[in-house]
Amino acid sequence: MNIHILPTGFGLSFLLEYPHGLYLIDTGHPGQQGAVLEKMRALGRSDLRLIWITHAHYDHYGSAAALRRLTGAPIGVHPADAPHLAAGRSPLGTARRHGWVFRLVMPLLNRLWPLPPAAPDFTRGDGETLAEFGLQAAVLHTPGHTPGHTCLLLDGAVAFAADLISRAPARLQDLLATGWEQLPGSLARLQAARPEWVYTGHSRRPLAGSELQSLAPRPGR
Repeated sequence: MNIHILPTGFGLSFLLEYPHGLYLIDTGHPGQQGAVLEKMRALGRSDLRLIWITHAHYDHYGSAAALRRLTGAPIGVHPADAPHLAAGRSPLGTARRHGWVFRLVMPLLNRLWPLPPAAPDFTRGDGETLAEFGLQAAVLHTPGHTPGHTCLLLDGAVAFAADLISRAPARLQDLLATGWEQLPGSLARLQAARPEWVYTGHSRRPLAGSELQSLAPRPGR
């Protein structure tokens, strides 16, 4: 497997390259489909088999509908965030630290670049896998940032943790949450899986497993 890290607006998308197909984790904000398609062309590939959305936020599924239309790849998400994708919503919850900036800016972004609804083609809950699509990945339900936030665990070794973890320095996400009380348990669940490497939604540098285990189970205040 090759992991291609793609800047797609405010965050990152991850294009997983296997001999038998491509898989995309998150799609960036609206209008970022070109970054994914350009990378696929550079690889000489057109076989995108799946778009997995880690959670229902503007900067994680904004280009999902466009990519499905252009590639035919189905969209999957946890059931708790499926209604938000279908309605084109981005539930921010409450803010701590400088998280208020996102709550202030989001209405303006939505006016300039509206968030297209992306009703999922399927959902997967905690402990379910994506094996039927040819991807050996398990879904870990890690709520708090959104109700249906998930981490994706590949082959028990590489995790894609989206916005459960923030970087610089590495810490439990401490800016926005719909359920602050759920975050420590979600971090503990990912730590219990003991991945060797963890990719987060806004940093190119993955955490080593030892870094993950050292994170404290308290979001900032």
